[in-house]
Amino acid sequence: MLVHTASQGPCHPAGSFFVIGESRRNEPKKRGGPLGTDANQGGTGMKRVWVAAVVLAGTMAVVGCGTGATTQSTGNTANTVKSTNSTSASQSVSYPLTVKDQVGHSVTIPKQPVHIASTTEGTDEILTGLVPKKDIALVTAQASQPNFSNVASLVKGIPSIGAVSAEQVIAVHPDLVLMASYNQPGVVQQIEQAGAPVYEFANFNSVSEIEQNIDILGKLVGEPAKAAQMVQMMQRKIDAVQKAVRGLPKPTVLDYGSYGYAAGNGTTIQNIITDAGGVNAAAKLNGWSAITTEEVVKLNPDVIIDTTDDAAFKQKLLSDPALQSVNAIKNHRVYILSGADLNSVSQYIYRAVEDVARVLHPHANVPTN
Repeated sequence: MLVHTASQGPCHPAGSFFVIGESRRNEPKKRGGPLGTDANQGGTGMKRVWVAAVVLAGTMAVVGCGTGATTQSTGNTANTVKSTNSTSASQSVSYPLTVKDQVGHSVTIPKQPVHIASTTEGTDEILTGLVPKKDIALVTAQASQPNFSNVASLVKGIPSIGAVSAEQVIAVHPDLVLMASYNQPGVVQQIEQAGAPVYEFANFNSVSEIEQNIDILGKLVGEPAKAAQMVQMMQRKIDAVQKAVRGLPKPTVLDYGSYGYAAGNGTTIQNIITDAGGVNAAAKLNGWSAITTEEVVKLNPDVIIDTTDDAAFKQKLLSDPALQSVNAIKNHRVYILSGADLNSVSQYIYRAVEDVARVLHPHANVPTN
């Protein structure tokens, strides 16, 4: 079974918007973000910007909170819910449920939530795998966009939100609100004052943190067994890729986009490349870092990857006279991969591992999702 160490570095730039999670283009166009893409970010490429901006702006709680939420029953066990797939009493959740979220706030959920508002792309994706569609009251605008979301077909008809505003969230009368720690405190407070419990996520820079977020969300919505199964599915999928590429040469890989940012250590991309049988060429960088053309030449990656929302950048790279000595350019190993997969900070991150493994090791028997 694979084991990942939770990263403490900046988030992954995201292709378009950001959510709570690690973003792949969160530099001026980093992918990924807390759980996806932040609904507060607008325009393609803003995910990358988000990560760089948030991390540097002092959201150290988002990057450095390695601890998970702690949970406890308030003592009133009259409302006990067994997970749909539960096989033992240990899989039950009692309400009222009091937990500490990832920014340290105490959150009390009076009863099992059945009208949940998700304001991050990552929680959009996780939630659709845990509860019926009828229990989801709100998702991000990005959730319905296939370039950025793995659940576009599953959220049709669910109200959506762009920039997070307390008024829009309150208007759907949620009994649980899922938010990212980078949201304005005033917005969170206004929602709480309206009577809705708010759980803020802050950790999303590694596969292990994604797994932790799934477990936490499963607990919040009364489906811990489903959450455990989701995590096990992720692990099986990633383990299968690792087995397929085991013993093969490990090419160096650079995740690099048109905004000039590369994914270094402390990003989900670090995990993705490693699990796919490669070596992150930018591993010595911290988080999503701006790099120059000269630095790309020095890194000399064997492979360069980017996302579909940035596809035009591929030709610019291949035709740049300053990059012709770079192995990836000389050998035409520049690949455009699914932004929804590479940006994922949910259970779907295993798809990114499969995508990257297929381009790194085209002759390996890499499983398909």
